[in-house]
Amino acid sequence: MSATTLQFITETTIGPKERRIIRSHVMKGRNAGRSRPPRRSLRHTSRVQPEPKHLAPPEKDWLKANEIQALDYKHTLKLKRMLWNDLSLASFPHHVSPASRHFVYQWLWITAKVLYPPDFCSELDLSRYAWFQYVLEDKAYFHCLLAVSASFTDHFGGNVKAFPEALSHISQAYKLINERLSGPEASSDKAIAVVTVLAIYQRIHHQQSNGLMHFEGLRRMIELRGGLAKLAKENRALAQKPWRLDIEFALQDGSPTSFGLNDLPTASVALPSCKGPQILQLIHTTVDRYHGLSSDVLDHLLDITNFTKLLNNARKDTKLNPLDYAESVFLRLHRLLPFAPLGPWRPIDPLDNLVHLSLLAIMTTLMPEYGHNQARYNLLCIHLQRALHSYAAATVQNKRLLLWALFVGRATILKDSDQRWLAERVGEVCVDLNLLNWVDACESLCEYAWICVLYDKRAMKLWNMARMGKEAGR
Repeated sequence: MSATTLQFITETTIGPKERRIIRSHVMKGRNAGRSRPPRRSLRHTSRVQPEPKHLAPPEKDWLKANEIQALDYKHTLKLKRMLWNDLSLASFPHHVSPASRHFVYQWLWITAKVLYPPDFCSELDLSRYAWFQYVLEDKAYFHCLLAVSASFTDHFGGNVKAFPEALSHISQAYKLINERLSGPEASSDKAIAVVTVLAIYQRIHHQQSNGLMHFEGLRRMIELRGGLAKLAKENRALAQKPWRLDIEFALQDGSPTSFGLNDLPTASVALPSCKGPQILQLIHTTVDRYHGLSSDVLDHLLDITNFTKLLNNARKDTKLNPLDYAESVFLRLHRLLPFAPLGPWRPIDPLDNLVHLSLLAIMTTLMPEYGHNQARYNLLCIHLQRALHSYAAATVQNKRLLLWALFVGRATILKDSDQRWLAERVGEVCVDLNLLNWVDACESLCEYAWICVLYDKRAMKLWNMARMGKEAGR
């Protein structure tokens, strides 16, 4: 066999043009007999990633017109503009479909309208709001938000139920936060935010013991950060939700607040309040209005009266900053609760007791919740019922304060079933005070803490019922 000679051809002058010709020649054989596909615009060929199954919206569209109309109009306004036009370029820590993205924007905007009522607050800029930033930056918090929203029957504030979708999201949140709590970011802003919403989730599901367990852990995390006041200086919006939770748990079970009065943020809305000799002088000069009140309770009454007058006079250019509003409400509630906790025994003067409970009831209406699942402060309701019955039966009365407390009870936390006996008492007191029409009665109510936009409608209904009862008895 003759030796085969191998010849190697080397060509160092091949450039881009020659390489393109070679590739074209090779592909002629590969594409033989095939038709050339039509050219299409790039925008029609972009691949859409399927949404993970556990994030898919329910079978019904979350944003159907009839569901938006079914929102809780007691606390929300009609949408003047769509927030997602402003924030549509925001990215989420987890892939979501356009429908889910649309829903998250809607949820956050409506929730902001509820927590910061437009009647009193300027519009919250969600793009700069810490709790919105956590949605964009933190996967655990994002799952918490979806778990809370999926707990409502219509995703916009219906009844609460432990739906499978909500349980799926909350289990994901627990898994992620447990990993974080064992690491160096155990007391970071985002970790505090996630544990806060876990406590809120348990609270809206009426799991009080689980909510308190989360809140106790949250309190320790805040202690590691130097306390509530220090956290508020670093991240004001973040500190407000644990503060609110502390107040809500104290209102529900009568326990003392966890954060002390010396660890509270300073309110940005400072209102004038009488102290010491000024209160005594006021008692002597306005005997009818404040007769029988102790100086401490009068101090609370005057402070909250000033605050409600500020709210009643709110105009477009004088509305409160949302965070200022929340801080002002929380501070006043936090001052009221330690004065006389809602325990089974309240060893204070009957009139002081009645006024103190009425002020608590007023301030709870300035702390609204999302949806139809409004918190029922049953303990406060029971105490106020007893205080009204007890003081109405007393021989010596401040009838103006009694009338105010009767109307406050009906306008705030007392039930519809209480309306009949309230109307009877109102009719009796109005006769004693010679109040013959609603205008005069309303003027008397506005001498004390009273929020017209929230209370006038119910109060007028009670007034009409009292007048009808009095006329029927003639």
